[in-house]
Amino acid sequence: MKYLRKYYLIFFILLFIMMIWLNYQSYRRTEKIVRENFETEIELIKNNVFNSLENAFAAYSISEIVLNQEMEENSQILLAEYAENQDPISWNLTELKAQMPDYEIYIINDQLKIISTTLKADLGMDFSQYREFSKLLYSRLKSGRFAADKLDLAQNTGLINKYSYQATSDGRYLFELSIDISKRFPILGDFNIFAKAEELVHKYEQLRSINFYKFGQDSNRVGILKSSNPDELEPVSAQVKAVIKKTVLENKIQNSSFKENDYQVTDFYLPFLVKGKETDSEWWNSFVVRVRYDNQNLLNELSQERKNIIFKIIIVLISFIIFSMIMHYFIKNTETIAYHDCLTGLPNRQAFQEYFNQSNIRKAKEKTAILYLDLDGFKEINDNYGHEIGDKLLQIVAGRLKNSIRPKDKVSRIGGDEFTILLPNIKNSEDVEIIIDKIEDIISEPYQIDGHKINISCSIGYSIANNTADSLKKLLNKADKAMYEIKSEKNKME
Repeated sequence: MKYLRKYYLIFFILLFIMMIWLNYQSYRRTEKIVRENFETEIELIKNNVFNSLENAFAAYSISEIVLNQEMEENSQILLAEYAENQDPISWNLTELKAQMPDYEIYIINDQLKIISTTLKADLGMDFSQYREFSKLLYSRLKSGRFAADKLDLAQNTGLINKYSYQATSDGRYLFELSIDISKRFPILGDFNIFAKAEELVHKYEQLRSINFYKFGQDSNRVGILKSSNPDELEPVSAQVKAVIKKTVLENKIQNSSFKENDYQVTDFYLPFLVKGKETDSEWWNSFVVRVRYDNQNLLNELSQERKNIIFKIIIVLISFIIFSMIMHYFIKNTETIAYHDCLTGLPNRQAFQEYFNQSNIRKAKEKTAILYLDLDGFKEINDNYGHEIGDKLLQIVAGRLKNSIRPKDKVSRIGGDEFTILLPNIKNSEDVEIIIDKIEDIISEPYQIDGHKINISCSIGYSIANNTADSLKKLLNKADKAMYEIKSEKNKME
C-alpha cells in the first residue's frame, strides 16, 4: 500500500502520456491519409481533364476522314468555278453554298484579305495582321495545294470547328472552307470543352479554374481562349507565357506554385499538341490547358482533424482527472482502513511505525520519546457494563489523548486498551514526565456513558531514543516494560 500510494500518480501520468501519444499517432496516420487522398484526387483531376480532351478529340477525329474528303471535293468545285471565272468577287456564293451544305466559303486574296464570303460578318477580315498565322496562309497560297487543318477549338464557344484551304494554281487566291461539327454531326454537337471544364471545377472542391491557352508558332505569343471561371479572365502574364512555352517545347506537364491568402495555389499545365501531316499547322491546332487548384480543402480537413485530436485530448484529460480523483479517494480510503484503527479512528501500529521512521530521530539533534499507555481495570468495565460501553469508553479516551498532546505528537491504538504516543523533539526525561502527568490527569476525569458514570485511570511507561540506531521495536519493548512495572506497583499499593 505504501508503494502504491507513492507511485500511483507516476503510473497515471505515464498512462496519460501514453494515451496522448496514441492519439497523436492516430492523428499523424489520419493526416497522412488525408494528404495522400488529396494528392490522389489531384492526380485524378489531371487525368480526368486530359482524358476528357483526348476522348473528345478522338471522337471528333473519326469524322475527319469524311470531312477531309468532303472538303477536298468541295474545293474542287471552287477550282472548277475559278477555271470558268477568275473573278471570285463576281461569283454567286449562295448557289455555290447550296452545293456544299453546312460549309461556309471564304475567298482570300494574295493580300490575305477576305474579299468575299458566305458569312458576311467576316467580310473584309485581314489575316495579314496576324503575323504567324499570315505566314502559314501565305505559304499555303503559294503552294497551290489543298490543306485541311485538324479540328480546332473555337474561341469563346468551346465548340469544335474544322477548316480547309485550297490555293489557285496562279497563287492569286485561297479558298477557305469551314464547318461547325455540330451542324454536320449533330450527335457530337453537345460536347463543349468549356462546359466540361466548368463541370470539373464544380465537381472538385479544391479545383479553382481551368484555362485554355493558344500559342504562336514560336511559342512566344500566348493568348487565353476562355477560362472556366469568368472571374479569372486575367491578361496573360510574362510568367505564365514562360511556363506555357516550356510546356510546349518539352511537351510535358509543368507545375507552378504560389501563396495566396494563406493557401498554397498550384497550377499545372497540360500540353495538348495536335499532330498533323503538316508540321506548320500543328501549333495552330494545339493548345495548353492550365488547371489551377489550392490546398484550402486540405487545410480545412487537417484543421478539423486537429480540432478532433484536441477534443480527444481534452476528453482524455477530463477522464484522467476524474479517474485519478476516484483512485485517489480509493487509495486514501484504503490507506485509512490499512493505517487506522476502525473503532477509534486513531493510527494503528503500522502507521505508528511510519511516523517513527519520519520523525526527527533520524536527524538526531533532539531526542524522541515513546509512551506506552494501558488503561487500568478496563476488563472489569467490559465485564460490568458490556463491550458496547467499553468500546464507547475507548473512543472517548482516544479523543482525550488526541486533545492532550502537541500538534507534532502522534498517538495510536495498537490493540485492546493499549495506546502508544510518539513525542519528537524531547530534550530530557523531565519534559516527558510533564506530558505524562498531563495525560494521566485528563484520562482520570470521570466519563458519562449512556447514563453510567465511569472512572478509569491509566499506566504509562516510556523510553527515549538515545541514537538513530534505536529501533521502534526496541523502544516499544522498553516502554512496555516500564508501563508494566508502574502497573505492578499500583496493584501492590491496592
